[in-house]
Amino acid sequence: MDKPSPKRLFIGLPLTPSTNRALDKYCREISTQYPSLKIRFTPATKRHLTLAFLGSLNIAQIQNAVSIVETLKHSAFTLQLESISRFPEQQSRIIAALPKASKMLNSLHNKLHSALKTQGLPTTERPFRPHISLARIKYMENNLPLTLNPPVEMKVSEIILYESLLTDTGSIYTPIEINDLS
Repeated sequence: MDKPSPKRLFIGLPLTPSTNRALDKYCREISTQYPSLKIRFTPATKRHLTLAFLGSLNIAQIQNAVSIVETLKHSAFTLQLESISRFPEQQSRIIAALPKASKMLNSLHNKLHSALKTQGLPTTERPFRPHISLARIKYMENNLPLTLNPPVEMKVSEIILYESLLTDTGSIYTPIEINDLS
């Protein structure tokens, strides 16, 4: 009998259709401003804000991760996306939407990080830098700071444990556990 293979997992915040539509407008604007650049945009169905990347987990670790997401208690909230910039540095290849500093988002991240540590699951010790990847570029001279005016409202009402399957055509994200925040 084959042993179940590890799964590559992360915990993230999905985007609502209205948030994606608002971000699509800015993606079209970037595409229009830089028509000669090879920009590979992230499909709206794959956009999310990562709270924790867990990496490859075995079946027992997956069950712990499911339990954490299932039982995590936090109030729903609204997050404001206030700019689009290159991420994590101004010369980086990723173009991302960046949220305004948020006590509620930091609270959610800290609760999750603490629960993961308590269960002995992988966590990163680097600072939390929330972002939503919108595109990748090969080369761009401009810094691309773009203010979102008005800011894009993002309702945070659920967290999802996703499996990330790497394929030749890109990653496929499959929800494993969803927690509706209340």
